[in-house]
Amino acid sequence: MNDRIERQDSVVSRIIDGSITIDSVEEFEDLLKAFPKNPRLHRVFADRLLEDKSINAAEEYKTSAKLFIDAGMPLQAITCKIFEWRIIKPSKEEGLALHSDLCECNPQNIEVQKFFTKLAYEEMIALMAKIVPHNYPANTMLRKFGDEENELCFVISGALEKTSYHRLEADEKVTKKSKTNLIGSDIFGEIYPFDEDKLSESDIESITRVELLKISKLKLTALCTEHPNLNLLMRNLCILRFDANREMHSKTFRKATRHQLPMQVNLKIFQEESGKPPLNLSGFTDDISLGGTCVVLGAKYQIGNISDLTGKNVKVQMSLPIESISLNILGIIVWGKEIPVEGKKTAIVGIQFKEINPVDRGILNGYCFGSEAEQNLIWSLWDSLMEK
Repeated sequence: MNDRIERQDSVVSRIIDGSITIDSVEEFEDLLKAFPKNPRLHRVFADRLLEDKSINAAEEYKTSAKLFIDAGMPLQAITCKIFEWRIIKPSKEEGLALHSDLCECNPQNIEVQKFFTKLAYEEMIALMAKIVPHNYPANTMLRKFGDEENELCFVISGALEKTSYHRLEADEKVTKKSKTNLIGSDIFGEIYPFDEDKLSESDIESITRVELLKISKLKLTALCTEHPNLNLLMRNLCILRFDANREMHSKTFRKATRHQLPMQVNLKIFQEESGKPPLNLSGFTDDISLGGTCVVLGAKYQIGNISDLTGKNVKVQMSLPIESISLNILGIIVWGKEIPVEGKKTAIVGIQFKEINPVDRGILNGYCFGSEAEQNLIWSLWDSLMEK
C-alpha cells in the first residue's frame, strides 16, 4: 500500500514539474478528483486548457488561486489571477474579493509572500496591471555578471542557481564566488534605490523550467511615485531581502541555508551487495536545508560501525506536519558519526541530497525558515559534528 502511495505521489510531482504530460482532458479531470486540493495540479491543468484556448481555463485558474491563498502563497495566487483576468475581464467586485482574501491570508513566513498581503486595493490592481509572467526552460542564463539591473523578478516556480562574485575591500579584482539557489517566493534584481544605476554582481541561470513575474524598474518607479505606500513596502522588501543575502554571503559563503527544524524521517539505505535488502532506519532531522540534512538515529540501532554507511545511496522520506505532506528525496550519506548524549552513544549521519523535484523544493523551502541567530547556531552544530 505504501509503495502504491509513493508511486502516486511521484507521478503527481512529475506532472507538476512537467516531466510527465497528460494529453487527455478527461484523464486530467480524473486525476483532479483524486487530488482536489492540490493548487499546483489545478494550475498545470489551467495552463493545459489555455493552450487549447478553452475558456474553462479561467475557472481552473480561479480554483488554483483560491487554493494557493489557503496554502499561504499569495504570490502564486496573484499569478493565477493574472491569467484568469486575461481570459475574462474581472468586475470591481471580483477585484475587491481578491483583495479581501489576500488581507485575510495567513502567508508563509517569507517576506515576498507577506508583501502581497499588505497592498491596498488600488496598489494591488496597479501592480497586477504592470507585472508580467514569463516562462524559461532549464539551463537558460537570465542574468550575467555586469548586466544592467533594470527589472525586478519574482520566482513563481522552478529553481535557479545564483553565482555571486565578491571583491575584497582593498582589491578591485573578484576574489571569491558563492552559489545559492533561488526557488519559489524568492526575488532577484537589485533595482533599489530607484535613482541609482546598478550592475549585476551575479550570474543567474535556471536549473529547471522556471516561471517568473517580472516588472521593469521604469514601470515600478512610476507606480511607487504614484502610490507612496507601495514605495514604502517595496523599499522594505528590497532592503530586507537583498541585505540579508549579502550578509549571509559575506559571513558564510555557504551554498544553502540550513535550518534547525526537527522533522520525523525514515531512511531506506540501499546495500551494494546483490540481493541484500535495504536497511530501513528512522530518526529526526537535527539540521536541514535544500542541499542536505543531518539525521539523528538515536541509540537503539545496532548497525555496527556507523562510518560504514558513508557513500551509500539513501531514500529520505520526510513527513511534514502540514496537510499530511510527505516528501521523498534521493541522496547519499556523506558521513556518519557517534556522539555521546546523556551517557549513551547516539548515531548521526549527514546526507547530501542528489535529486529534489521543483515541487518538493518549494514545499521544503516554504516549511524551513529561521532567524539569522538560529542559522548561526545550526552551522556551529554542523561544523562541530564534522570535526569530531
